Order: sequence, then C-alpha cells, then structure tokens
Amino acid sequence: MKSVGSGLWAAMALVVVLGVSQVAVAQETVKNTDYGVELTKPTGWEQTTGNEKAVAVFTHSATQSQIEVVPTKLMTAEVADVFFSTFHKTLTESNFEQVGEAKEQTLNGQAGKHTEYKFTHAGVTLKVHVFGFVRENTSWLVVGYMKDGEEKDILPTFNSTIESMKFN
Repeated sequence: MKSVGSGLWAAMALVVVLGVSQVAVAQETVKNTDYGVELTKPTGWEQTTGNEKAVAVFTHSATQSQIEVVPTKLMTAEVADVFFSTFHKTLTESNFEQVGEAKEQTLNGQAGKHTEYKFTHAGVTLKVHVFGFVRENTSWLVVGYMKDGEEKDILPTFNSTIESMKFN
C-alpha cells in the first residue's frame, strides 16, 4: 500500500516542474535615451556595433542576417518624405533593385512603408527589407539584411523587432 505522503510529494514535484516550465525568460532590452526608445533584442541574436547612427544593431550569427534600427532627427516632420526618398534613391543608385511597390503597413501602431530590395554580389543575393516611419520629428528606418531564401525565417524577427519598440 502506497503512503499518502509519497503521493503528495509526487504531486508537489509535478506542480513545481510545471510552474518552472511556464516561467518566462526575461528578454534583453536596448534603451536609447537620446531618442526615447526601448526595444527588445531578438532571442538568439547578438547586439553588435558597426553603425554609429543606429540605436540598435542585431546580428544572427547562424544566417549572418542583420537588423538595424536607425533614427534621424528632422527639423520638422514635413521633411520626412525628402529624407525617405533620398535614402531609397541612394539604395537604387548603389545597384539595389527595388522588388515591387512599397507597401503601406502599420506595425506597433506606427504607420509606415515597407520596401523590399535585392542586391547580388559575388553570386550571393541579399534581400533588404526597409520599414520607414515618422514619430514626432524623428524618422525611423528599420533595415533587415538577409540572404535570399531565408526571408521566411527572418521576417518574423524583423517585424517583432519593430513591434517591440516602446517610446517615451
């Protein structure tokens, strides 16, 4: 005959195991007080340096993909169109081919445009996704670089990076 105590201990152990498995792992956040933004580093990605204009640069070592979040303070929000068109012109003049039309998109409550480019160098095709939006007097570019064929795995992380942005 089983002891009631051993059954109670087994049940308590099960509750502890289930409770531990549901504990959320705290994700690392990146804060920039100059631009009043906080965002979450994607799980499995590293925060890296290399773009001094970016408030965050995340790199996925297994795929060599990268996501950059780049703000630019504008004199007024009305000049944002000039800023974005100049940025996109620079890409196309650098042999980045725009794929399709820019799409209006709202992510994290921010209405913006999502534009896709491709660039081939040394036999490797790179896809570049750009989401641009304006918040107050700051233009924001979130740029994702990934090898062609890896978009289905990387785009959700690109979008979740934008979704994680919190503004003060």
